[in-house]
Amino acid sequence: MQIKNFFFKNLGLRFVALVLAVLVWAMISGRERTYSEKIMDINVEYFGTRENIDVKSIRPDKVRIKIRATSQQLNEITPEDFRIRINLQDVSEGVHNYWTENYLQFPEKIEIMSIQQKMIEITVKELMTREVIIRVRYKGMINPGIKLVERRLVPEKVKILGYKSQVANLEEVEAAEWVNLSEIQESTVIKIPLRKQPEILKFEDTDMVEVHITVEKFE
Repeated sequence: MQIKNFFFKNLGLRFVALVLAVLVWAMISGRERTYSEKIMDINVEYFGTRENIDVKSIRPDKVRIKIRATSQQLNEITPEDFRIRINLQDVSEGVHNYWTENYLQFPEKIEIMSIQQKMIEITVKELMTREVIIRVRYKGMINPGIKLVERRLVPEKVKILGYKSQVANLEEVEAAEWVNLSEIQESTVIKIPLRKQPEILKFEDTDMVEVHITVEKFE
């Protein structure tokens, strides 16, 4: 009788405790298997560019994605676990378009629900070094009693760096100032900076030209 009373005493409370334990277990277990969604912004990266390639713009430079995974997985991942990497090894000058989904890298067991920016546009320019002649402009006349023997430029040519589409047909650069021959009284060397046209990114060797003027005086 005592054994029977032991099992059946407070049976209602025992049943309630069992139900609560099952509910708590179900909640914990279910939470691990519950799926949720999350929005993340992923940086667009590129690699493999040759030395003569300049990436002018990437649009967009971030891509917004919506992912789906278990709550536990979402708590463990970060934006650094997702990458968008595009190989530009063989690109030439121009505008290039890439499907985002083809370059998106993400962890296993993660479901991509949506990609907001489906296309990535990358504009690249091809750099070119070109040798062009230097042109110096003159004004005025040599004064009476002076004979102009020689005009010589050092250097006669200069290497420029620019985008291929802009400098491929550029044949010459100009000195930034005129040489006034009426001011020449004796043989001299005049140093003049070169005019940096918008197409020229930089001068490779020098941005100056020396104008060597040789004269003779006579009665």
